[in-house]
Amino acid sequence: MKELKRKFPKTYVLPYQLGVYLAVNAVSDACLVVDGPNCVLPKADLLAGNHDLNSTLLSPLGRHRVVCTMTGPLPQQAGQEKKLARLLESAAREEEYGVVLVTGLPFMNLAGADYDGIAAGIGGPVPVAAVPALSMEGDWLDGYDRTLEALVGALPARRPARKKNSAAVIGYLHDRGEGDHRANLAELRRLLKLAGLEAACVLPDGGAFRDWNRALSAEIVVSLPYGRRAAARLAARTGARLIETALPAGLAGTTAWLAALRRAAGMGALPPEVRAAEKAAALTLSNAVDMLTHSGLIYAGDPHLLCAVGGFARELGLRVQAAFLNCRSRRLSPGAAAPVTLFSPGVEAALAAARALDGYDRPALAVCDSFALEEGFAAGAARIEFGFPSYTRHCLHDEPFLGYAGAAAFGGRLLNAALRHGDGSAEVRA
Repeated sequence: MKELKRKFPKTYVLPYQLGVYLAVNAVSDACLVVDGPNCVLPKADLLAGNHDLNSTLLSPLGRHRVVCTMTGPLPQQAGQEKKLARLLESAAREEEYGVVLVTGLPFMNLAGADYDGIAAGIGGPVPVAAVPALSMEGDWLDGYDRTLEALVGALPARRPARKKNSAAVIGYLHDRGEGDHRANLAELRRLLKLAGLEAACVLPDGGAFRDWNRALSAEIVVSLPYGRRAAARLAARTGARLIETALPAGLAGTTAWLAALRRAAGMGALPPEVRAAEKAAALTLSNAVDMLTHSGLIYAGDPHLLCAVGGFARELGLRVQAAFLNCRSRRLSPGAAAPVTLFSPGVEAALAAARALDGYDRPALAVCDSFALEEGFAAGAARIEFGFPSYTRHCLHDEPFLGYAGAAAFGGRLLNAALRHGDGSAEVRA
């Protein structure tokens, strides 16, 4: 066993299928059929009831929204694609589903299963679409975006009239139906209204697939980093203007996001209501800055939240000294990388890098997901559980982390953790 552990070290990276499940979890009436044995189902437990208290991915009545075909790699049975087609047709006729997705495990992809062709041949009252079976090539962020792209492809072919100054925000990471995301969605809609834009939709938002039709009438498609492919496909399909943005986080980041959207809509300078909201958030944070300035911070999670947390940290005078990213290597925004930045590191390598931060570089705060905290990436710093997955901190009340409201709320979490750390207590999930 020790020899096996040396050959196969534990790596901090989340798998492609988990991202697919996250996207399905974020659409309340989506069904996913996975072509493979029932070993695909335990990953749903990482979401349902653990990270997301309100998940409907699994049903106590057995009416799960993730099902499998029980197909194994060997022996290959005759007529397997016909059996899969019958299962998809049956799912497409179930009243509780608004869209049906199909994907497969790597061995089925290697065997040449034509999921696009099978999905295209299914008739029924709801659309059926294929998610590429790329478990060997991609990570969870790829799986999430590919699933959103498949959902966009399942939208009706019709092109409703576009509404002036309306924006469809595509690629929101709706990883659970709790108060943090409920509040984020409300804040994004509030921000768009402040900027004089109509929120056609923010997707996914935990609602039904029929609500995605609102994206077809948007004049602007705002591509958030978790859904680049999906947003590009929507814009190409409807002819809407496409703008790629980072997450609207912190004070300057939120203001820059709104200014970029106004430019894309051909509108002028930001209205005074936006500056007033920015000023109010800044005043809320002002008394906390002195207690946070010059503190060091370890980050562990996804790269898009790193950009958001890092930008906001700089506003508060914090230093992100090490970043451990739970995905394969990809390009970061300019200035987002920390002095130590590791993609999908081995656990031992990440621990060594965290422990090497000492003296002036010793971090006071660690903003990490549950997996990183469990492995000890916090290295003695005050622990702030944040991002996906979050197993030991849930949000039963509204608590945003995006926009101006999110800056105030997340700033409060950083402040409270820093104060607890000053008391010698680092064991806090602020």
